[in-house]
Amino acid sequence: MKKLFTLICALVGLTSSVNAATIDDVKQCKHSYVLVADEWTNNGTVRPGKGNLFGDGFFLDVTGGSVATNKGNSDPGEILKDETGAPTGELRYDAAFAEKYGEYGAHYNSLRLKKAQDVIAMKVTAGSKLIFLIQGNNKSGTSARIPCIATDAKLTKPLNEKPGADFPAVPAGFLYEWTAKDDYTIYIGSYNGDMFVGYIIVEANEAPGTPSVKVGDQTFENGLWYREVICKPNTYELWGEKFNTVVTYTTDGTTPTADSPKYTEPIKCYKEQTLKFQAFVDYGDGNPADICEGADNDGIVSFSFNAPTISAEGGNVTITSEYEGAQNFYKYGEADYAEGSSFTLSESATVTAMSKIKNGDYATFETASTSKDVYVLNPITEEKIITVSGTAVVDEEATATSTTGTIYKIEDGAITADKMDFFVKNLEFGAIANASTAAQYQVPAGQEAYIKMNATNISFMVAQGETADVHVICSKNACKNIDAEEAKDRQCKVNVDGTTYGCDDMLTGTYDITDADGNVVETLPTNEIKFSLGEGIHTFQKFSGTGNILISSIKITPVKGTGINAVNGENKVAQNGKFIKNNRVVIVKNGAEFSVTGAQLK
Repeated sequence: MKKLFTLICALVGLTSSVNAATIDDVKQCKHSYVLVADEWTNNGTVRPGKGNLFGDGFFLDVTGGSVATNKGNSDPGEILKDETGAPTGELRYDAAFAEKYGEYGAHYNSLRLKKAQDVIAMKVTAGSKLIFLIQGNNKSGTSARIPCIATDAKLTKPLNEKPGADFPAVPAGFLYEWTAKDDYTIYIGSYNGDMFVGYIIVEANEAPGTPSVKVGDQTFENGLWYREVICKPNTYELWGEKFNTVVTYTTDGTTPTADSPKYTEPIKCYKEQTLKFQAFVDYGDGNPADICEGADNDGIVSFSFNAPTISAEGGNVTITSEYEGAQNFYKYGEADYAEGSSFTLSESATVTAMSKIKNGDYATFETASTSKDVYVLNPITEEKIITVSGTAVVDEEATATSTTGTIYKIEDGAITADKMDFFVKNLEFGAIANASTAAQYQVPAGQEAYIKMNATNISFMVAQGETADVHVICSKNACKNIDAEEAKDRQCKVNVDGTTYGCDDMLTGTYDITDADGNVVETLPTNEIKFSLGEGIHTFQKFSGTGNILISSIKITPVKGTGINAVNGENKVAQNGKFIKNNRVVIVKNGAEFSVTGAQLK
């Protein structure tokens, strides 16, 4: 039996997979295997990445799934407790299951799968049994949250039945089994919403006598990293009689023979390599005799190391590794990796960093990589506006395969945004797809090009102690809302210092901005949004959903005189008085500000 010590990609900020894989890269899982979700998700603290292989290459993250730490544990050897917390002696699963898998211990149900939104893939052989230890939110009946196993990533062609009216809460809430009737490439999501996975155990339909192989945890000892490979010979039945087996092995990836070294003790590996094992019949003298056909197994040894940490103060960037003696490397823009642990940027950029670790004379390992947006921005001190230009033309290639009519693309797309005022990342342009209704949706009239907020991020800085009014004009019904204190119901997605605001309904109808007393101070048309932001760096980005946010313009206007000592032209705000701040009435009394919805004034 193999145990995963997965490749963990430490993520900081907004990141993406740098080594994207496809289903063609997934290895067929021909032998029994135990996937512990925690070892891939770093105990539920690292979000998976789309296109990442894990489980020694036997699993693929198809969609870029998510994680959790608050959905309980799965423990194959769990002993139940009574209402006082005392062990009852009763196993949650049976004794045979506990004996086989109990050594793996308790782990978070840290891998979240949700319908077709979070999907993983693997390749299994006929007769293989998959065992899932999960937390399915303890749902039962038709609402049970169990794996949906399908032959397509959209889960429209399931191989297992959806839960019926009599589907039990137990073991459905803890254990689910499925056996493959053929060799399949399968995609795994869930029925009925969120399902949280602790273990995926593969019990392959192996040939008689196949040895069990387990690759141990990555260990640091005496200045070196290693993983220990343990092989357990199994019996072989011949002529109705059970014989012990002898296992031979190779460490260079070649096929073992009877003359290869005989396995007698755990093998320490100090570099990435594949150990191959082959079982032979032992007729009683401890020597390999007849080969056990098909009774081979692999020990795939890989090493993984956390990415370094990127920290930045202004344009001064520092790369720090947790591993002693590691060499740090970084890159940004179009440049290749350069060695170094500190450098200075003159303008905003997305910095990617990784480290190299020398393991004696055996190997040099590369850590996972991580990325961070580093901002070198001037505070916006006067009104700035981003506008979009470009020409919409028919995308002939996309239209040829379209099921929704003519598709347009933008030629000569451009925006007005000084790079010292705005950091624009992953810029995309969009057009109104339906020419017959374009006039209805275009704002202003005749405009064809928009910023397509699919993967685009736009960041800017509001100076310390200041606020800024933001005015966004979108194509009609193309902008989603944000639940922000200053502008509930009416904002595009904004990330403020890592804080994520909610984002729900599409815009419909006009929108009234009211003061704290409920008085309407302004009515906006369907496609316009206004709100205020305080000091700091703010990032516009799409929050969720499948629709695209199409933006016509973004205007940022610093607000003078919003604080007790702020300058408003030549004058300062009075020590006592009333003014509007962030669309709310604020009263100044004895040098302190009070919102009429906050502290009560007497």
